[in-house]
Amino acid sequence: MALWVALHQYNVIAIITVRSNCNESLLFHLPNSKYVRFMAEMLNIPYKEILIESCDLSNEIITLKRAFNDLQVDAIITGGIRSEFQRYKFNRAAALAGVRCFNPLWRLAPLQLMNELLENNFYIIFVSVAAMGFERNLLGKRITQSLISRIRQQAVDEQISVTGEGGEYESFVLDAPFFPSRIEIEEAEVHWDESREIGYYEIFRVKLISKKSN
Repeated sequence: MALWVALHQYNVIAIITVRSNCNESLLFHLPNSKYVRFMAEMLNIPYKEILIESCDLSNEIITLKRAFNDLQVDAIITGGIRSEFQRYKFNRAAALAGVRCFNPLWRLAPLQLMNELLENNFYIIFVSVAAMGFERNLLGKRITQSLISRIRQQAVDEQISVTGEGGEYESFVLDAPFFPSRIEIEEAEVHWDESREIGYYEIFRVKLISKKSN
């Protein structure tokens, strides 16, 4: 959604994702992030991948700062919604690099944002779950209005984030209204830790399907 907004307002010169040797990060979305390059490819936008070699938060910020300097950008755009922690860290990295940081989704009402995504035909799947009530069978499943209603009820009872921004779940976009092609998963596997009741959906192979003929 943040990219869609940016394409209407700015000259987007690169799409950036972060790869990390850490299994978990407080700052970055990691599951299946390498497939974002397919989004960049279909949109004909240069793709930049940043490798974070240390799990130390200060190292993450310094690595981001260096990447922003290398790209020679005027500003970065993130999809942050309500996490003050993430907002501060990205703004800090941008400030160190001498660039601005924009957060076009900041403080949007979570339920309104999710409804807007679905109403605009974003095809989004769960790729990790890590909160009570999020079962194994959600992994790889498309996010729908009925599932959002269910998550909304849990949010009231357990104070979780409807958007998953607190780490309750992570997602991946297979299609969006501005995509000229859709991403189709050819091979994937569910990994589930029964004792901790958390898991992730690992994508092994995807392909692009043009929507011109649809």
